[in-house]
Amino acid sequence: MIQSDTKQHFLMMLETSNYLNRLESKQFSIFTQKFHNSLAKTLHLYEAKIVYKDNNTYLLIFNTANNAIGCALKIQSNFKYITPKFDGGFRKLQIGISCTNSDYDLVLRKPSVGSTPYYMCEWIPDTIVISKAVQSYFKKENKNAEIDTSQIRILSTKDEYFLKRVMNYLDDSWKRSEFKMNAIPEIVGYSASGFYKKLKRLTGKSPNSLFREFRLRRALKSLYKNGGNVRDIAKYSGFKSSSYFSKCFEDTFGVLPSRYIQKHNY
Repeated sequence: MIQSDTKQHFLMMLETSNYLNRLESKQFSIFTQKFHNSLAKTLHLYEAKIVYKDNNTYLLIFNTANNAIGCALKIQSNFKYITPKFDGGFRKLQIGISCTNSDYDLVLRKPSVGSTPYYMCEWIPDTIVISKAVQSYFKKENKNAEIDTSQIRILSTKDEYFLKRVMNYLDDSWKRSEFKMNAIPEIVGYSASGFYKKLKRLTGKSPNSLFREFRLRRALKSLYKNGGNVRDIAKYSGFKSSSYFSKCFEDTFGVLPSRYIQKHNY
């Protein structure tokens, strides 16, 4: 096996829960202890550097595509053996891998460098997702060996660019009063129908449902960090009706926002 270009690194985002349970996790469960112990051994084996971690999320950096992909497959293999059956409803493994020219120190200083694998984890409904560039480096390192696409989804360069542009735009603009979801197709260079089809193929969601869930995730994060009341959070996240906000919140996360606030003793 040959080494990748010394300037090229590979970023992996790893998540082990759905959004609600990830935010709720304040203590180490038996699953979490087993998972972290197993993961520590795997990361050492594949020479991963940890940029960031919490109970359910890791941002990792690798020097070779071979190590990044090998590590992802090993984590996936181990994951099913340590997940309790009663946790199966929300213990979901999501892994995204992309290329970066940034080294460990720069990624540490600029978290936005890791946005692409983060978006892969959050919005692409496959366990392991990699960019086309990662596949190319993997083939270069392994004498043109092919990647098993039954286990790994490969995003084309255009799909990766599309996803990053859409999500970056949402991150930057979602709270603006003049923001319109139907403005995005033109911004990213698509017709309305072409945008709909591409977004649906990538994420499994329509533009409106993706934007609604995006706002709900921001609402949930704000509730978790700052508390507040339902009316204020609904307004903060762009919902004109607090009752409609509560319905959407419960449909998405399985709990009313008022109940979530009570549960966290805000």
